Amino acid sequence: MLDDLEFNVVTYTLIAALLGLLVLPIFWQSSPDIHPLILHRQSNVSPVRNPKESAVHRSTNVPYGQPFVTGLNLPTETNYSTRDGDIRDIWKLAIEKCNGKILSVRGADVHEIDMHDLTENIQSLGSHINKIPGAKRVAIYLANDVENIVASFACAFYDLTLLVLPFDPAGGPSVNALLKRCAPDILIAPAGQLPLKNIEGVDLKQLIYVVESGSQHLDFNSPPGSKIKTTMYHEIIKVPGAAYSGEVDLKAPSVVIFGTTYVKDERKVEIVEFSHKNIIAGVASAIAALPKPEQLTSKDIFIPADTLSDLFTRIQTYAALSSGATLALNPVSGSTADLSRCVHHVRPSVIVASPSTLSELRCKTAGNMMEMWHRLIHFFQTRTLTVHGNIPKGNFWTRVNDYTRPDVGTPSRLRLVITAEEAGNLESKCLNSEDLSDIRIFLSAKVVYGLKSYKVAGPVCQQNVYDYRVQPQVPKPSRAKGVLRKCAHFGGVAPGVEVLTKDWEEYKAGAEAGDSGEIVVRGLTVTGAGSGGSGEVRLGVVGKWWPEGVLSYV
Repeated sequence: MLDDLEFNVVTYTLIAALLGLLVLPIFWQSSPDIHPLILHRQSNVSPVRNPKESAVHRSTNVPYGQPFVTGLNLPTETNYSTRDGDIRDIWKLAIEKCNGKILSVRGADVHEIDMHDLTENIQSLGSHINKIPGAKRVAIYLANDVENIVASFACAFYDLTLLVLPFDPAGGPSVNALLKRCAPDILIAPAGQLPLKNIEGVDLKQLIYVVESGSQHLDFNSPPGSKIKTTMYHEIIKVPGAAYSGEVDLKAPSVVIFGTTYVKDERKVEIVEFSHKNIIAGVASAIAALPKPEQLTSKDIFIPADTLSDLFTRIQTYAALSSGATLALNPVSGSTADLSRCVHHVRPSVIVASPSTLSELRCKTAGNMMEMWHRLIHFFQTRTLTVHGNIPKGNFWTRVNDYTRPDVGTPSRLRLVITAEEAGNLESKCLNSEDLSDIRIFLSAKVVYGLKSYKVAGPVCQQNVYDYRVQPQVPKPSRAKGVLRKCAHFGGVAPGVEVLTKDWEEYKAGAEAGDSGEIVVRGLTVTGAGSGGSGEVRLGVVGKWWPEGVLSYV
């Protein structure tokens, strides 16, 4: 029978092609980034539960009965003992581990600023405020720039309370109303963006204006007869300062955040206080939430594309500084910022961005997929991600007539994007698992999605960085206390807290579909937690536990 077959060049070519399709993938295929079975247990569940509550869920790094992650494990004079540290140690670690610079990005201009010069600025600003009688509460209304970082650490080193006013290019609540509620002694704000008429009726001891270098020849002093004394930031940092010689109260309020909450459909702003202990525990939790291979190092460039007035973004920024990453700051960053504008001239390796920013990026990029070839590329890259468990990096064939992808620098070195859903924020744009999958493909980077709250320093829950699964979308959108929404799961519990759900109306613990109820968070990162114990807060949204120990909206 074989003698009757006629082999020619075409026959041999087809046989070679067939064998190539069957054999070559065996040699080229790489192992998945994580074993799939690891994703089936992402939280440690307590062996007992209280009535009308779910079991307590913790991070797999801190099983039930073990202490939370509370600090940076800094060395002490005693062998085999460590200390948690405080906010001041974040800056000390940054100087010790970083490349000695912070990047200030203004459009296409990227300026390198020596960290030792910033240390002198911190001392100058702190000494200036310390000399003002009765000045203890410092409010900042600043964009993401070096002045924001200097003011933040000046408050930490000189035992001052930092009041972080919401600053977002997209707009926010009335600054005048917030100032009257929090009653600061000092206000640091950009000149020209906050006129004196906007702070009428606020009893300030001094207003410090941050003036752009090109406008420092202009007169921004308060007019004669004004009750508010104004000073220029650039003049303050020219005067050498001295290190603070007093004691810093680590239990007193150190950072005050303004969080948005909703009473029915009415939007309100709540003032929340955090101590040094709360903040440093949140930083430690954010660091420990990432597996060792993905944690930030001195080789990374980190840029917060969300505003630093968001507590989660601020904690992640502190975590980056503590880990030695180079910090890049762009004033256009915000909750609805254009990601490409924020990062193009820096080429960062790690980004923290809001869900709204990533949602807009996904929609814009998906709109560029106009041809069938683009859909084919996307199909195979999605298969590489979800079936083989690898981030698709692309090759020669995918770059032939490719669709326009997000511009994050050429060549891109982006490896990790961190984002989180604000619990109870009705204006937030939730991301579902299909959105996250697309964003991973568009950016060729890992994306970590989690749950945050302005009442908790650091993440509440956070997805496993290697969890690339795409969940089928249920026909009926889920909801949080009556608010319709679709959203991916938030992953396992962060190492700094423990989470449970309590019965709320028709949502009960022990339900057939899984434990559900109002989300409750406990831990040292929670507002009001003391140095020796943990606080507790209800997030006001309904969540559900899945068998693998991940939390989601119902």
